[in-house]
Amino acid sequence: MALTFGTGHHALEADAFERGFGLRVVLNAVARSNLRGIDVATLDATTFLKRVQASRDADLEGFKIDFERDLVRLAAGSPKDTTFARSLAGKDMLTLHSKTSSSDVREKCRKALTLYESRDYKADFGFIDFVAPVQDKALIETLDGLAFAEIQSLAQGGSSDLHLALPEILDPEEGVEIGYYGIGLKPGAKPSFSQVMIDDYVDELQGGRLNDIADMAALRSSHEVRVIRNGELDKKQKRKLYDCLVFEVDHHGSIYVLFGGEWFSVDKKFYAAIEKSFARLVSPVPFVASTTATNERDFIAELNSRTDLLNMDQVKISPEGMPGASFEPCDFLSTKRQFIHLKDGHASDLISHLWNQGIVASESFVRDGKFRKEFRDNAIVRQRKYRKAGFEKLLPSGRSRPDASQFTVVFGILRLRYRRSGALGIPFFSKVSLRAAADRIALMGFNVELHLVEKQAKLGKAPSAKKAA
Repeated sequence: MALTFGTGHHALEADAFERGFGLRVVLNAVARSNLRGIDVATLDATTFLKRVQASRDADLEGFKIDFERDLVRLAAGSPKDTTFARSLAGKDMLTLHSKTSSSDVREKCRKALTLYESRDYKADFGFIDFVAPVQDKALIETLDGLAFAEIQSLAQGGSSDLHLALPEILDPEEGVEIGYYGIGLKPGAKPSFSQVMIDDYVDELQGGRLNDIADMAALRSSHEVRVIRNGELDKKQKRKLYDCLVFEVDHHGSIYVLFGGEWFSVDKKFYAAIEKSFARLVSPVPFVASTTATNERDFIAELNSRTDLLNMDQVKISPEGMPGASFEPCDFLSTKRQFIHLKDGHASDLISHLWNQGIVASESFVRDGKFRKEFRDNAIVRQRKYRKAGFEKLLPSGRSRPDASQFTVVFGILRLRYRRSGALGIPFFSKVSLRAAADRIALMGFNVELHLVEKQAKLGKAPSAKKAA
């Protein structure tokens, strides 16, 4: 044990102490009804950090933790054994408030160690084992080595399911492009691309000096994805390429996921449950099997020619009592009573936004007569615009409460096949957030399906021949 005072804990070597020690002690010592505060990180393409504090001891339910997506980083509360401490807080370090003396410090250390080794936390807090950040530097180096070997294999003409997902730096409504920069990549003027794709990155590797990139550490420190606007680099818009790598690997019987620049260890049973729920949601017969469209806008234009689909893209409706809160009811309404929400799936943050769009639109449709009426009115307007008919008859009037079971919420995702397995899929943590969203929509009575639309061609390169200096 190391007992530190003031800022003394900064003198400890980062690899010399047990990660998560304080958190585990707190969760074993504090009843779920006596929590005072929790810090969580919500896993997504962008990681959101938040702290929830109660004015007095409160039950776990009141902290609104998403058990599948939230990593609990710190917990605080009142322990069941008040002789040990009046209050506890812990992450890596354990902080306790108690009257003590030099004579019983050793006993408190023994008690803390006993609590750390306990498994009592599994009764109420077992969800913390679902997903955990990998802290062991040696293991991270090993996992990085496995991912780097996949990149080398791709550069040498092999196949891999490692792919890229670019978080938060591209606005899908803007005509920006991206380029790959760093040591060992193809020299000379840089080509620009309309989206991040592993194939384009591999082309840059193959045209450069792969041997100059010794390992993942070299790649991580040098390679970047940068935004290009009108042929000029946007110096503010860039991202480490390492942060865009998405890779899932089974190493010595454990499942690990590289996502957003971090490695996570995933509980096997949790992983299997997420994959099972994902498989149930994926439709074996998508409304479109494949497309050569280069992006979401082109795909929407392509679908306009279909008589069974009505384009509702960019229709904005504000629910009752929420002026200015404009929501899209869907991108397309089908003659099968499908509310189709679309996204190009090569940016994980956009995928996660799509689930939220589906939830908001579904809730508004069920509970808000004004929303339903304007949805129907806009469907009539769009029918005239696109010379179609009959779609308004599929929708209830504002006065009639709909039978949600007659409708299906469809999430349509454009994706390229993984190179090694040949499967169509989405990143693991996008599957996690999808399950939560689908469960919420299903509770309203809707059917929920995921339709994976295959992008047929290699579409990363921008249609123009722009080069960036």
